[in-house]
Amino acid sequence: MKIATYNIDWAKKGKFKIEEYLNQFDFDFLILTEAIDLNLKNFNYKYFSEEIPTHILYETQNYSKILNHEKGYRTIIYSKVPLSKKHQVIDDKTNIALEFETKMGAIIIYATIIGTLFRQKPFAEIELENCVNDCERIFKTNKKILIIGDFNTSFNKDEKQFGINSEITETLKKMIFNLELFNPTSNIKENIDHIIIPKLFENKLIETKLFIEKDILSDHVGICISLNP
Repeated sequence: MKIATYNIDWAKKGKFKIEEYLNQFDFDFLILTEAIDLNLKNFNYKYFSEEIPTHILYETQNYSKILNHEKGYRTIIYSKVPLSKKHQVIDDKTNIALEFETKMGAIIIYATIIGTLFRQKPFAEIELENCVNDCERIFKTNKKILIIGDFNTSFNKDEKQFGINSEITETLKKMIFNLELFNPTSNIKENIDHIIIPKLFENKLIETKLFIEKDILSDHVGICISLNP
C-alpha cells in the first residue's frame, strides 16, 4: 500500500503541470495540502475539507487573491477505495478524518495542516490543539490512525529553523507517543510534511522516500511510504 502527501502551495506553479506530474504515480492514497481540485486519473474517489472562504478575509488572508479564482481546500484525500466512515473534526476547513477498508484492515486517515500561517499566532497553537483533541478522540474508536499532512515541523534536532517552535514540536512528539504512533518520515532532511502511522505498522514498512524535490512544483517536498499488508 502506497501513501503519499504533498503541499502543492495552492498550485501557484501551474495546475496542469502538477496534474501531469502526479498522474505518473500509482499511489493508493494521496493527501494534498494547500490544495485545489485536481484531475488525477489514478483515483476513483476524492474527499475535501470545507472550502476556504474567498468572499471575506479569512484568518487575516485574502484567499481570493491567493487562489486566482480557484476553489481552495486546505486538505484533500485522493483514494482508490471509497470511505466507509467519516469522523467528526473540530475544524473542518483544515482537517478531514476518514475511515477506509483496506488490506490492512479498517484504517483512519486524518489529513491536517498545523501552522497554516506558520508562526503567526494564534493559528498554529489552535490547529495543534484541534489535531490532538481530534486524534485522541478518534484513537479510542480505532487505533489504526494515520496522521498525514503539513506539520510545519522538522523532527531533526539540527533543523529547528524549519519548525514553528519547540513547544509545538514537543507536543507533537508527545501525541505520537501517547497514540502509539511511529513517524517514518522524521529523518528526511529539511522536511516539514509527514506520514505518521500506527506503531503496529512499523514492521510492515518497506520504503520511505521523496517523490518530488522542493521548489520544482511547490515550496515543499513530496513524500511517500510503502507498506506491505
